[in-house]
Amino acid sequence: MVKFIHAADLHMDRSFEGLTTLDKTVQEKLLKTNLTVLSNIIEQAIINNVDFVLLAGDNFHQNRPSLKIQKHFSEQMKRLEKNHIPVFIIFGNHDFYQKERYWFSFPKNVHLFTSETVETKKITIKSGETVSLSGFSYRQPWIQKDKVMEFPSRELTDYHIGLYHGEPGVSQKGNYAPFQPSKMQEKGYDYWALGHIHVPTVLNEKQTIVYPGAPQGHTKKEQASTSILLVELSKGSCQIHPIKVAEVYWKTKEISLRKARTTKEVIVHIRQQLSKVEYGFSLIEIKLKDYDHLNTDVLERIQSGELLDYLLEEFSDRINDFFIWRISLIEDTFYTKIPLAASAKLMEQLFQYYQTPQDFQQILNEVYSHQEAARILSELPEYQEETLEKAKQLLNQDFLFEEDQE
Repeated sequence: MVKFIHAADLHMDRSFEGLTTLDKTVQEKLLKTNLTVLSNIIEQAIINNVDFVLLAGDNFHQNRPSLKIQKHFSEQMKRLEKNHIPVFIIFGNHDFYQKERYWFSFPKNVHLFTSETVETKKITIKSGETVSLSGFSYRQPWIQKDKVMEFPSRELTDYHIGLYHGEPGVSQKGNYAPFQPSKMQEKGYDYWALGHIHVPTVLNEKQTIVYPGAPQGHTKKEQASTSILLVELSKGSCQIHPIKVAEVYWKTKEISLRKARTTKEVIVHIRQQLSKVEYGFSLIEIKLKDYDHLNTDVLERIQSGELLDYLLEEFSDRINDFFIWRISLIEDTFYTKIPLAASAKLMEQLFQYYQTPQDFQQILNEVYSHQEAARILSELPEYQEETLEKAKQLLNQDFLFEEDQE
């Protein structure tokens, strides 16, 4: 049997997005979070006495990690070296590999895949069994072709594992090494350690083609991003065990105000919900619904931020448990959306078209005509992805598609 840790998308130097006014204690905690999460991962590898650790890309949020982050990363790799645990690392679209970006030398237990050409590395584990690991790294922000076909067929070894940073899709069109899971299965590998998708996702019935998800969510959309995987492979068997390593948990609390009439009663309803907060430190967004009967004075206290300020002060003694970063009202937008003479399917086709950098840049010709602007955008691989995602959100928020107009 072989036992290993599969992690991906640490985005170690990424900030927490969407947060505005923060308590000083919270700011200090968030600054340390990325470092602590990596330490947690290494601790789990040591505790579980794994044969090796796999890091499947985007370990750093950019391809020029800060010196502080690099120092901590190097120290954690040395912890594994002291415990005789090898590490296999590929680089993704955010931290695409350029050797000159790293001031330190990786310890001898760290095995890097530094080429866009698929490589295979072999290791003999403590049991005497042999493991082949095949993978590639990004050398630029995009890879627009399916790389699965470049992987070798299963070798004559006890276990063969693929490392792949990319996105699944039915077509071969995309910016991030688009692939089809069925083609991976044809290779006959025992496991595919994937990276790029931040939500834990299993792509086949045998649970051998897997995204572990990001171990730490950095936006409110990443509430499920909390864990790494402990994987155990034996002949014909694969078992995956999620292990929570996150330091900060994003949570949304929907609270009905149907029975509330006054500001005091609103506070009581919220207080009851916050008493149920579990796990570690949480960033909480409170969404209030069923409030149409409340008078304007109560609503103004909510919308102006006065209620939020009050609650932050009231719960200041629980600042190590949670922080309320937003209070909002859930609006019934169904009747206010604008009917659109187009289908949701057409919208998806258009967004698929603009996934390619060339087509996306075509609609931003004026911006890309400025040399400095073009340079900055080229260093932000997430810009295109985030822009399209925001556009999709706005369309869904403001318009009704044909199939919804009944």
